[in-house]
Amino acid sequence: AYATKESRDRDTMYTMKHEHYRIGNREEDDSRNVADIQRLPCLASQYWAERGIEAFGWTPALREIMVAVKDNASPFSILEGHETTLVRNIYSFLSCEFAKHVKLTIPAAQVGNIIHEIVKITNFVKITNVYHFETANIEAFDSQDCVAFTTCGDVTFPPSRNINVNMMPFIYGNMSSLPAELGNYESLIDLCPINDSEKGKVCYLTVHESFVDPNNAQRRQGLHIEAPGTVVEEAPGFTPGQEHDWGCGVFFSKDEYDGGIYMASSVGSTSRVFDALVDHRIPGIVDVHGGCEHLRRILGHEGKTLKANELIWMTDRTPHEALPQETAGERQFFRVVTSQVSHWFAKHSTPNPKVPLPDDVIVVHESKFS
Repeated sequence: AYATKESRDRDTMYTMKHEHYRIGNREEDDSRNVADIQRLPCLASQYWAERGIEAFGWTPALREIMVAVKDNASPFSILEGHETTLVRNIYSFLSCEFAKHVKLTIPAAQVGNIIHEIVKITNFVKITNVYHFETANIEAFDSQDCVAFTTCGDVTFPPSRNINVNMMPFIYGNMSSLPAELGNYESLIDLCPINDSEKGKVCYLTVHESFVDPNNAQRRQGLHIEAPGTVVEEAPGFTPGQEHDWGCGVFFSKDEYDGGIYMASSVGSTSRVFDALVDHRIPGIVDVHGGCEHLRRILGHEGKTLKANELIWMTDRTPHEALPQETAGERQFFRVVTSQVSHWFAKHSTPNPKVPLPDDVIVVHESKFS
């Protein structure tokens, strides 16, 4: 968007053809206004403190505390009569402590790469097929912390054949390492902008094809992250493509993805993902399989509901959820997890006779949901 440092300081209108780059291919986030986005990235605790909000309303955790206070058999019963003081402070402490470890991230559509510097772009409007940029907040961000997810384009699913495999290991770049019945998914794997450094490494494929009844979800409902259920050794990162003025045109390089997870569904409005990153290393912030429904209130927006065939990239710390299907019908779910996996849950995963697990991957035989 900007060719020189001097041009960053000019109050100039920049125009770009949308079909040539990511910003035009990803919808703007309509659940937050520009003022909200200008405050990002920041911790959830900072985001809400600026609004004068320190606690986040009624949650299952608060319900359990209040029930325990009224239960004579519970140690919490000694707090009866102190609901507006001690109990309130306990709950405020719990909710605020978690908010300190949730980062609210910038929508990927508003992250640019200007002369190798990742920046936040705000105050843009779309007029027909053109985006106009008025100003940009020039800030340097860590590629592992600025974006939680981004859209990578659309895919075309093959005819459904009731396949159901989960976290099946395969060699990225070698489709012959997968069973023949999964060959139809080669085109979807090829559309994932997986970093070339993954070639020759063991990645993990999930394909779930099934009939779904109305008001039921095919995959896991409730807000959750993949960590620690899928334990990734290094934090995934996103680096936006470089944007340069070049003569009368504009040159855009490709976005780069370091690790992470790619997924898509054949049915729209059955998945939702949020611009946030949860630090799963904090005790109690997620349950043993990544559940974090109690964090929903602090995320600051309603999330993005994915369209049919929309391919996204996200980190293992990105909150997401499956949604009930409005009408009955076949649904196909596709996911590729890149190589940085440290644990493989045997009870929930599908082995591949052609590809053994890497020696450094720990096989867990217990149920991750027990």
